[in-house]
Amino acid sequence: MRDQAWKLRSLLAESPTRLNGGGRVLAVTSGKGGVGKTNVSVGLALSAARSGLSTVLIDGDLGLANIDVILDIHSEKNLGHLVEGEAQLREILVTGPEGIRILPGASGLTQVADMGHTRQQRLLDAMGELVHSHELVIIDTGAGISRSVIDLCQAAGEVLVVTTPEPTAVVDAYAMLKVFSCDVPTPKCWLTVNQAQSRGEAQQVASRITALANKFLSLEVENAGSVLFDPRVSASVRKRQHFTRAYPTSPASRSIREVAATMGVQKVQESRGGFLNRLKEVFVGDIGGAR
Repeated sequence: MRDQAWKLRSLLAESPTRLNGGGRVLAVTSGKGGVGKTNVSVGLALSAARSGLSTVLIDGDLGLANIDVILDIHSEKNLGHLVEGEAQLREILVTGPEGIRILPGASGLTQVADMGHTRQQRLLDAMGELVHSHELVIIDTGAGISRSVIDLCQAAGEVLVVTTPEPTAVVDAYAMLKVFSCDVPTPKCWLTVNQAQSRGEAQQVASRITALANKFLSLEVENAGSVLFDPRVSASVRKRQHFTRAYPTSPASRSIREVAATMGVQKVQESRGGFLNRLKEVFVGDIGGAR
C-alpha cells in the first residue's frame, strides 16, 4: 500500500528543481517569544535593501504573523491564500519601505508537515521563485521549537538565533542550537543578543552560549553582535513604523546596522544544493521518518 511518504516523494519529484544556486537565504528564529525576533528580521531586511540588495522578507510564522503590523502594511491576500490556491505569488507580494518585497503571513496556518501535498507544493514553488529572483531572502520564523520552525531553519541553511540576556531566553536559545546540531547538514548558526543593557552584558551572554555550544554540541556559532535596549523600539511599534526608520540614529538602529555588517549582507551564492532542494529533503524526511 502506498503510504504518505511515497505520495510526497512522487509530488516533489514532479517539481522542476530550478534552483542550483540563487540568493542568500537567512532564517531568523528564537527559542521563545518576546525577544524581538521580528524587529530584528525587519531591521536586517531594511539594512540589506539600503545596501542595494534585492531583498524579500517572508513572514514564516505560521501561527502569529505580525510583520504587517510592524510595517503598517495592508494586504488583502497573504500566505494562506497562496497555499490554498486562491492567489498567485505576484498577487500577494507587497512592496515595503526601502523597496523590500514582503510575503505577508497568515495567522493560524497549520504546520508545514500537515498542510497536505498540494499546499506544500505551492509553498515550495513560491519560496523557490523568491530565492531565484532575489539576492537575499529573510524568513522570520515563529518562536519556539516547533516542527515548522525547524523545517524552515534547516531548509534555509543559515540561521540567526535571537535571544535576550534573560535566563529563560538564554536557556531556550541554547535548546534551539542543540536541535540544529543534530541536523544533517547542520545550518550555519549565528547568535545575536537583543535588548542588552550594555555591550559588556551582551558579550558575556554570547560568549557563554557559544562556548557551551562548542563544548557540548560541537557546534560553531558565530556571534553576530548585539542590539542595545532602547525605549524607542517600543515607541516605534506603537507608531507602526520600524525603529530604524522612525529613529535612524538611535542606539538600537545603530546596533542593527552593525549586526547586518557583521553578518556580511552582500551578494552570496547559495551552496549545498540550494534552498529549494533542502526544503524538499526536510518535507520528505519528516513524513518518511513518521511512518
